[in-house]
Amino acid sequence: MNGSSAWLRLWYVWTVPALVAVLNLVWMAQVRGKVLGRGPLLTRQVQDAEAQVGRLDGQLRQLEAAAAGLTRLQGNLVELRRQQLAPMRERLIPFLTDVVKRTQEAELRPERISYAAQRDEKSGLVYFSATYALTGGYEKIRRCVHLLETSPQFIVIQSFGLQGQAAPTTSDVTVQLTLGTYFADFDEALLKQLGVDAGSSGA
Repeated sequence: MNGSSAWLRLWYVWTVPALVAVLNLVWMAQVRGKVLGRGPLLTRQVQDAEAQVGRLDGQLRQLEAAAAGLTRLQGNLVELRRQQLAPMRERLIPFLTDVVKRTQEAELRPERISYAAQRDEKSGLVYFSATYALTGGYEKIRRCVHLLETSPQFIVIQSFGLQGQAAPTTSDVTVQLTLGTYFADFDEALLKQLGVDAGSSGA
Protein backbone atom coordinates (compact mmCIF):
# COMPACT_ATOMS: atom_id res chain seq x y z
CA MET A 1 0.00 0.00 0.00
CA ASN A 2 2.83 2.32 0.81
CA GLY A 3 4.25 1.77 -2.65
CA SER A 4 0.93 2.58 -4.30
CA SER A 5 0.50 5.61 -2.16
CA ALA A 6 3.94 6.82 -3.16
CA TRP A 7 3.04 6.52 -6.87
CA LEU A 8 -0.15 8.39 -6.25
CA ARG A 9 1.52 11.07 -4.27
CA LEU A 10 4.15 11.53 -7.00
CA TRP A 11 1.67 11.37 -9.90
CA TYR A 12 2.83 14.72 -11.22
CA VAL A 13 6.34 13.24 -11.67
CA TRP A 14 5.51 10.21 -13.76
CA THR A 15 2.27 11.34 -15.44
CA VAL A 16 3.93 13.72 -17.92
CA PRO A 17 6.59 11.24 -19.13
CA ALA A 18 3.94 8.51 -19.35
CA LEU A 19 1.65 10.78 -21.34
CA VAL A 20 4.53 11.68 -23.67
CA ALA A 21 5.32 8.01 -24.15
CA VAL A 22 1.70 7.21 -24.95
CA LEU A 23 1.48 10.08 -27.40
CA ASN A 24 4.70 8.92 -29.05
CA LEU A 25 3.28 5.42 -29.41
CA VAL A 26 0.08 6.80 -30.95
CA TRP A 27 2.02 9.05 -33.34
CA MET A 28 4.33 6.24 -34.41
CA ALA A 29 1.33 3.99 -35.00
CA GLN A 30 -0.29 6.64 -37.16
CA VAL A 31 2.94 7.26 -39.09
CA ARG A 32 3.43 3.53 -39.57
CA GLY A 33 -0.14 3.19 -40.80
CA LYS A 34 0.30 6.02 -43.28
CA VAL A 35 3.58 4.61 -44.54
CA LEU A 36 2.10 1.15 -44.88
CA GLY A 37 -0.97 2.62 -46.54
CA ARG A 38 1.13 4.55 -49.05
CA GLY A 39 3.10 1.45 -49.94
CA PRO A 40 0.63 0.13 -52.54
CA LEU A 41 0.10 3.67 -53.86
CA LEU A 42 3.84 4.16 -54.30
CA THR A 43 4.08 0.74 -55.94
CA ARG A 44 1.36 1.68 -58.45
CA GLN A 45 3.04 5.03 -59.10
CA VAL A 46 6.35 3.29 -59.77
CA GLN A 47 4.65 0.78 -62.08
CA ASP A 48 2.85 3.58 -63.94
CA ALA A 49 6.09 5.53 -64.30
CA GLU A 50 7.90 2.44 -65.61
CA ALA A 51 5.08 1.81 -68.09
CA GLN A 52 5.24 5.43 -69.26
CA VAL A 53 9.00 5.17 -69.68
CA GLY A 54 8.48 1.99 -71.71
CA ARG A 55 5.96 3.73 -73.96
CA LEU A 56 8.27 6.70 -74.43
CA ASP A 57 11.16 4.37 -75.26
CA GLY A 58 8.97 2.65 -77.87
CA GLN A 59 7.94 5.98 -79.37
CA LEU A 60 11.58 7.10 -79.41
CA ARG A 61 12.58 3.93 -81.27
CA GLN A 62 9.77 4.51 -83.76
CA LEU A 63 10.89 8.10 -84.30
CA GLU A 64 14.49 6.98 -84.77
CA ALA A 65 13.37 4.34 -87.28
CA ALA A 66 11.24 6.93 -89.12
CA ALA A 67 14.17 9.36 -89.19
CA ALA A 68 16.46 6.65 -90.55
CA GLY A 69 13.85 5.75 -93.18
CA LEU A 70 13.50 9.39 -94.18
CA THR A 71 17.27 9.67 -94.53
CA ARG A 72 17.31 6.59 -96.77
CA LEU A 73 14.46 7.95 -98.88
CA GLN A 74 16.23 11.27 -99.28
CA GLY A 75 19.39 9.44 -100.34
CA ASN A 76 17.42 7.30 -102.79
CA LEU A 77 15.75 10.41 -104.21
CA VAL A 78 19.11 12.09 -104.73
CA GLU A 79 20.45 8.93 -106.39
CA LEU A 80 17.31 8.60 -108.52
CA ARG A 81 17.58 12.19 -109.70
CA ARG A 82 21.27 11.73 -110.42
CA GLN A 83 21.06 8.43 -112.31
CA GLN A 84 17.52 8.11 -113.65
CA LEU A 85 16.29 11.70 -113.86
CA ALA A 86 19.50 13.32 -115.04
CA PRO A 87 19.50 16.34 -117.38
CA MET A 88 18.11 15.70 -120.85
CA ARG A 89 21.48 16.21 -122.55
CA GLU A 90 22.96 13.39 -120.47
CA ARG A 91 20.20 10.80 -120.82
CA LEU A 92 18.10 11.47 -123.91
CA ILE A 93 20.42 9.89 -126.50
CA PRO A 94 21.22 6.86 -124.27
CA PHE A 95 17.48 6.46 -123.65
CA LEU A 96 16.61 6.46 -127.37
CA THR A 97 19.58 4.25 -128.22
CA ASP A 98 18.55 1.69 -125.60
CA VAL A 99 14.94 1.67 -126.82
CA VAL A 100 15.99 1.06 -130.42
CA LYS A 101 18.56 -1.55 -129.42
CA ARG A 102 16.06 -3.57 -127.37
CA THR A 103 13.47 -3.32 -130.11
CA GLN A 104 15.99 -4.69 -132.61
CA GLU A 105 16.96 -7.48 -130.19
CA ALA A 106 13.36 -8.64 -130.46
CA GLU A 107 13.85 -8.70 -134.27
CA LEU A 108 11.53 -5.74 -134.76
CA ARG A 109 12.05 -2.37 -136.36
CA PRO A 110 10.36 0.79 -135.06
CA GLU A 111 8.45 2.71 -137.73
CA ARG A 112 7.10 6.27 -137.91
CA ILE A 113 8.67 7.48 -134.68
CA SER A 114 7.31 10.69 -133.18
CA TYR A 115 8.44 12.49 -130.06
CA ALA A 116 6.79 14.76 -127.52
CA ALA A 117 8.08 16.67 -124.53
CA GLN A 118 6.02 18.32 -121.83
CA ARG A 119 6.88 19.96 -118.53
CA ASP A 120 5.23 18.57 -115.41
CA GLU A 121 4.32 21.63 -113.34
CA LYS A 122 3.84 19.64 -110.11
CA SER A 123 7.22 17.90 -110.02
CA GLY A 124 9.20 20.36 -112.13
CA LEU A 125 10.41 17.45 -114.27
CA VAL A 126 10.06 17.07 -118.04
CA TYR A 127 8.17 14.09 -119.49
CA PHE A 128 9.53 12.92 -122.83
CA SER A 129 7.71 10.30 -124.90
CA ALA A 130 8.42 8.39 -128.09
CA THR A 131 5.59 6.81 -130.09
CA TYR A 132 6.20 4.33 -132.87
CA ALA A 133 4.64 1.39 -134.68
CA LEU A 134 5.89 -2.18 -134.59
CA THR A 135 4.92 -4.97 -136.97
CA GLY A 136 5.71 -8.57 -136.14
CA GLY A 137 4.54 -11.76 -134.52
CA TYR A 138 3.02 -11.87 -131.05
CA GLU A 139 6.05 -13.56 -129.51
CA LYS A 140 8.45 -10.95 -130.90
CA ILE A 141 6.28 -8.10 -129.64
CA ARG A 142 5.98 -9.72 -126.21
CA ARG A 143 9.75 -10.16 -126.09
CA CYS A 144 10.21 -6.54 -127.10
CA VAL A 145 7.97 -5.35 -124.26
CA HIS A 146 9.81 -7.60 -121.80
CA LEU A 147 13.19 -6.23 -122.90
CA LEU A 148 11.94 -2.67 -122.50
CA GLU A 149 10.56 -3.41 -119.02
CA THR A 150 13.93 -4.82 -117.89
CA SER A 151 15.96 -1.91 -119.23
CA PRO A 152 18.29 -0.15 -116.78
CA GLN A 153 16.90 3.07 -118.22
CA PHE A 154 13.87 4.60 -116.50
CA ILE A 155 11.22 3.65 -119.08
CA VAL A 156 7.47 4.10 -118.70
CA ILE A 157 5.29 2.07 -121.08
CA GLN A 158 2.57 4.68 -121.48
CA SER A 159 0.34 2.91 -123.97
CA PHE A 160 0.23 -0.23 -126.07
CA GLY A 161 -2.44 -0.47 -128.73
CA LEU A 162 -3.26 -2.91 -131.52
CA GLN A 163 -3.45 -1.13 -134.87
CA GLY A 164 -4.14 -4.01 -137.26
CA GLN A 165 -5.26 -7.62 -137.10
CA ALA A 166 -3.07 -10.34 -138.50
CA ALA A 167 -3.57 -10.97 -142.20
CA PRO A 168 -4.88 -14.39 -143.27
CA THR A 169 -1.52 -15.22 -144.82
CA THR A 170 0.63 -14.13 -141.88
CA SER A 171 0.59 -14.01 -138.09
CA ASP A 172 2.10 -10.54 -137.95
CA VAL A 173 0.23 -7.70 -136.27
CA THR A 174 0.91 -3.99 -136.03
CA VAL A 175 0.91 -2.28 -132.64
CA GLN A 176 1.52 1.29 -131.59
CA LEU A 177 3.78 1.66 -128.59
CA THR A 178 4.35 4.85 -126.58
CA LEU A 179 7.29 4.94 -124.20
CA GLY A 180 8.16 7.74 -121.83
CA THR A 181 10.77 8.88 -119.38
CA TYR A 182 11.49 11.87 -117.16
CA PHE A 183 14.30 14.40 -117.26
CA ALA A 184 15.45 17.00 -114.78
CA ASP A 185 15.35 19.84 -117.28
CA PHE A 186 13.95 21.04 -120.61
CA ASP A 187 16.72 21.24 -123.22
CA GLU A 188 15.12 23.08 -126.14
CA ALA A 189 18.30 23.05 -128.22
CA LEU A 190 18.60 19.27 -128.00
CA LEU A 191 14.91 18.81 -128.78
CA LYS A 192 15.27 20.98 -131.89
CA GLN A 193 18.14 18.76 -133.05
CA LEU A 194 15.66 15.87 -132.93
CA GLY A 195 13.09 17.97 -134.76
CA VAL A 196 10.93 18.44 -131.68
CA ASP A 197 9.78 21.92 -130.77
CA ALA A 198 9.48 22.74 -127.08
CA GLY A 199 6.16 21.44 -125.79
CA SER A 200 5.13 19.82 -129.07
CA SER A 201 5.71 16.63 -131.05
CA GLY A 202 7.51 15.90 -134.25
CA ALA A 203 8.45 13.09 -136.60
